[in-house]
Amino acid sequence: MGIVTKIPPPSQRSTIPGCVLDWASCVLGAVTGVLDASRGRTNSKVWELTCADGTRFFLKIASTKASYDREVHAYRFAVPALGPGRAPRLQAANPGELAMLLTAVPGETVAPAVLDMNDLIRVHRQAGYLLRELHDMLVAPRAAVDVLAEVRARTASAGQGVAAAGALLSHAEQEMVLRLVRELPQLEACPTAFVHGDARELNFLWDGPSGCAALLDFGQARPAVAVDDFVHLAVGPWMQSPRLRRMFFSGYGRELTGPERKVLPALAAVDAVDGLLQGVRCREPDVAERARTTLKLLVDGVRW
Repeated sequence: MGIVTKIPPPSQRSTIPGCVLDWASCVLGAVTGVLDASRGRTNSKVWELTCADGTRFFLKIASTKASYDREVHAYRFAVPALGPGRAPRLQAANPGELAMLLTAVPGETVAPAVLDMNDLIRVHRQAGYLLRELHDMLVAPRAAVDVLAEVRARTASAGQGVAAAGALLSHAEQEMVLRLVRELPQLEACPTAFVHGDARELNFLWDGPSGCAALLDFGQARPAVAVDDFVHLAVGPWMQSPRLRRMFFSGYGRELTGPERKVLPALAAVDAVDGLLQGVRCREPDVAERARTTLKLLVDGVRW
């Protein structure tokens, strides 16, 4: 650990609590640069820190204690199984401030990047492999997940979401969501896993020179049903290119089970209603638009 020799000027400290930046400086040594890396999310608090020797780290403040606890647990006990360079590593944790210092991983985020199909194929195949490695970290699969409680909670959440959305949903969308959630009891037959919880291209990194993909953001990592990690991909890139879906499951090592195939549209519908509400309430039009796209696909009868 180095001695602090330089603290960024006030203009660079504008959004980081001073005590948190001081803690980071005590851990890392001289911090000479601070760059907002929150990617525009309302509740995201992430900064890229540059040290005097040019090395980079990321400072993240979790939005809730539960998210902090999940992420720290994942980095300590599950992420190392992914291998070097396949995810950030936890450098230090500050439970009092819900803050984490993470190592930087080479590459660019896949979602906003413009990659050719060959690179996207490699990304999705490797993402499938990495998620399977993470999923297999669940030591006691059935005992770790109360699937019946999940069914009850998600069914109730779907009903509450439809009621809260009100006129934001068309009659056809309301009927579709309520019809699909009747499939949620199929969760009881779905494989359980230690899931990433927010598996989407926004949280995939691609490093062209090395040809390696990596995973980011483990704030929702937890024991759950494995199919949870397929929802965002199914209604996003896989819908646009079924080939990416095939490559993902090639890397993952298996296809969807029958119960997973039945429950996936229901999970997508519940997630879309939640996303629509969040997008409207938090004034995040991109989130609301993604939710509306998913709802339209489901009304049109898309299946996986």
